[in-house]
Amino acid sequence: MLSLRTAPAILMKSMTRSVHLSRLIPCNYSRIRYNAALGKRFISSEIQAKDLQAGESNTATDTGVIHKTEEETLIYFDNVYPRATSLWNPTQWYNLLLSNQSREAVRNKIIHFASPESNPIHGLKLISTIPIKRDGGVFATFLVPKNYTKAEVNALVQQNTLEESSKSIFSFFTSASAFPVKGFPWIEDLRRLPAKEIKVVFQGPPLTEEEIYSLFRRYGTIIDIEPTSATSKIATVKYKDLKGAICAKNCVSGIEINNTVLHIQYTQQTRNLSITNFFVNHTRLAVPIIFALLSIAAVLIFDPIREFSIEQRITHMYSLSWDNYWLKKVVNFTNSTVIQFKNYWNNNEHAFAEKHLWEERIGKVDDLKLWLEENNNTFVVVRGPRGSGKNELIMQHTLQGRQNVLYLDCDKLLKSRTDAQFLRNASQQLGYFPIFPWINSVTSVIDLMVQGLTGQKSGLSESKEATFRTMLTTALTAVRRIALKGYNPVIRDGGEDKNIKEEDYLQQHPEAKPVIVIDRYEGKSEINGFIYKELSDWAALLVQSNIAHVIFLTENVGSNQQLSESLPNQVFKTLVLSDASKENSKKYVISQLSAVDNTIAKSDKNNEVQTLIRTNETDIDNVLDPLGGRMLDLQAFVRRVKSGELPNEALEKMIEQASEQITQIFLSDKIEPLKSAQAWELIELLSKTEVVKYEDIVFKPLFKAAPEMGIIELENSGLVTVSRDRGVLKDIHPAKPLFRAAFSYLVNDPELSTILKTRYLLKVVAFESGRIKKWEEELRPLGKSGDYKLFRKRLEYLSGKIDTSNAVIVDCESKIAKMASEKKP
Repeated sequence: MLSLRTAPAILMKSMTRSVHLSRLIPCNYSRIRYNAALGKRFISSEIQAKDLQAGESNTATDTGVIHKTEEETLIYFDNVYPRATSLWNPTQWYNLLLSNQSREAVRNKIIHFASPESNPIHGLKLISTIPIKRDGGVFATFLVPKNYTKAEVNALVQQNTLEESSKSIFSFFTSASAFPVKGFPWIEDLRRLPAKEIKVVFQGPPLTEEEIYSLFRRYGTIIDIEPTSATSKIATVKYKDLKGAICAKNCVSGIEINNTVLHIQYTQQTRNLSITNFFVNHTRLAVPIIFALLSIAAVLIFDPIREFSIEQRITHMYSLSWDNYWLKKVVNFTNSTVIQFKNYWNNNEHAFAEKHLWEERIGKVDDLKLWLEENNNTFVVVRGPRGSGKNELIMQHTLQGRQNVLYLDCDKLLKSRTDAQFLRNASQQLGYFPIFPWINSVTSVIDLMVQGLTGQKSGLSESKEATFRTMLTTALTAVRRIALKGYNPVIRDGGEDKNIKEEDYLQQHPEAKPVIVIDRYEGKSEINGFIYKELSDWAALLVQSNIAHVIFLTENVGSNQQLSESLPNQVFKTLVLSDASKENSKKYVISQLSAVDNTIAKSDKNNEVQTLIRTNETDIDNVLDPLGGRMLDLQAFVRRVKSGELPNEALEKMIEQASEQITQIFLSDKIEPLKSAQAWELIELLSKTEVVKYEDIVFKPLFKAAPEMGIIELENSGLVTVSRDRGVLKDIHPAKPLFRAAFSYLVNDPELSTILKTRYLLKVVAFESGRIKKWEEELRPLGKSGDYKLFRKRLEYLSGKIDTSNAVIVDCESKIAKMASEKKP
């Protein structure tokens, strides 16, 4: 039971929530009237009269009522102001920062949208604008020109607004729309933020679902309609985006259809502070919090396991292999003579021969060992051509028998095709275990879902670069733990306790620090090239922290630039490996062939090898001229001779194998024609001389466009090697000595050279034909100009170019014809 004192207040509160204009249903009530039977509430015109008598304002801003005559039309423009929905709305930031929000600027924008210069509405006059900043729109009242009907003006304004707003480069965020107001809008500034869901209250018989769809669909995509129930005259319309709900609320509210008045409000979301609703309704915060908690748990559980796995990878303390730390201790104790026999510098006959084989290499090994013992910022770069024995020099001779060595092969990381494969290879190289590559895929999907729900990425997914960086950070922790394993902050000295710092301990015990060997470090790569930067930064941090020795094995000088960027104030210790001399190569081959394997010492095969060495030492001496002093080639030669081949036979097969490698990699039809033709030109030149000057090929037609780039590409591909003088290309050599013999084999073989020469000539013809076509295209408009004298010099230049290229084509075709005629029986 309501008291008489409270009833009017409740009635007035109810009226304010569903009030509409007196023009909805014409009436002349002298006071506010409530019809309980129909449930209708009206605003009496007496309120306006009282305002006039009191001298108070009766504008739409103060009363919520828009006044217009029959000669005027009311149109709602959407997306003029930023909507009050979210702080991170990109449209809001654009409008606030980059657009003028003054009243005059907004009026000019409305006039420009409604009647642009491209399609003006003559005589159209803007009477008033009423901003609805909360909804981001404006109600604009226009005076309809005499030559137009109201429907024609509305249609033209809609069309012009759509076309003009789409011309902006920011149209995705700022495109505006115009809709005629068919109802009687209520201009209110209550705290009801726009929502994608609107509530439709029927004052009269409710509309059907089809009628609701037909009325509201024009304003945007409708996701769902919840029609009225038997006990309620309220329907709910859910739009795909805010625009549709806002435009429908402002354009349809107050419309009368079939004696039914529609009142539209935004559906207010009920807020519940329970944990469940928090995670459901605040995904932008909940999802990152969930994954943050999972990440913390994963770090607490898996990071210690990963650090232990990396330590095991470096120390091999618990591995079931010959690298096992304790197994090595037993072997050293029980069979030290065998280990000494295998040492590189021991006194047995074979080691003595090797020691005198490459005296310069023995000196480099001693230098490396001395640098490791000096313990003064050990950042070593070992550079040498491919196959020069860098890996063998470091792993088998310098670090043989040393504990705590981590070997990383950049080539395996570069050749990873997918992100998951890259992470697996990286974890295998570092010993980083366990790893879950599928998590990145899952988090990427979740990131997309969160972006769809919240409008922004959650930042959960990590790129392979970030994951690789995390691996290196974990590895750094493991390396530090290994280096400080024997560290004791307090030591007993002369009966007194003496404190010692970690830096002092590491400086006094260089053998405690692990050695990190990074092989095949090139510095640049198109695929997964980021690993070079990450590894160089990581290595620099290890050296600066004085917790590890780092050795880089590389083939080119360009890698030094990348290393210098990571460690700018450090002077690198550099070892350069070159091919062995003929004398040392001969000593090496003979010593290797003379070495008697205990397993075959009594076999006939070993006796044959020994006899071969004694009878064919002159042949071996002659073979070494084309073979050169490249370590891998010498080892391959030794293996072939040991298998029973004669020295000359082994050399011939190695040359044939190198020739096949060259034709498949550089001279195949699958290769880019220009690159293949450039390779053949260098092959012909280097088959005649050991060195080709860079200046001799700079002006050759195939190299003239970009000579340095073409030669560097062939150098990176492994066909040639180039020496430099203060950074400028100077001398061009074959990539390895055996290649020169292969070049001569390709050029001098009658059948093979004919095929390769023909391919080369055809590619030159295609190259010159392309140049002629380009010049002809330039000549065509010049010839149509009609003024020959004006372009005479240019025409003469182009015609000379065409004649030169045409002469090259004729010469090539004549050579092809000559070879074809010589080929016929």
